Amino acid sequence: MGVFVFEDEITTTISPTRVFNSFVNADVVFLKVAAEHIKSVETLEGDGGVGTIRKIVFHEGHGGYIKQKIEVVDKINLQYNDSVIEGDAIVGSIEKILNENKIIPNADGGCTVKSKSTFYTTDESEIPAQILAEGKEKRHGMFKATEAYLLANPDAFN
Repeated sequence: MGVFVFEDEITTTISPTRVFNSFVNADVVFLKVAAEHIKSVETLEGDGGVGTIRKIVFHEGHGGYIKQKIEVVDKINLQYNDSVIEGDAIVGSIEKILNENKIIPNADGGCTVKSKSTFYTTDESEIPAQILAEGKEKRHGMFKATEAYLLANPDAFN
């Protein structure tokens, strides 16, 4: 098995609590900020906490679906982790993708989200740079859409 890690950081003026709550309520957020890409979000198992499995179905032309398992929800340390365990993101030798998100408060009241994606593969083959670049672009796009939603709706996810 191979393990490949990709790390990224995004800084925002949104408070750490609101950013964390948007991760925790991603099923609601996805449909609000990316309705043109995401057709539905369904909880298959669990209550939204650790162990919950969600199926995210995309509109035609934006991929098929992914299944996501919530791994960590730590309100005190502002940590939210999930794994992509099935679907169109699991291509080639990729077995699963673990996404770790640590939200770090900034002095100005905003925060920095430090993200780490760990790709687990069935063999030692490299993850193509195109897949990593597409993943980063999608993550940034979703974050910017969420940020815009939170700025436009100051009472959301307090």
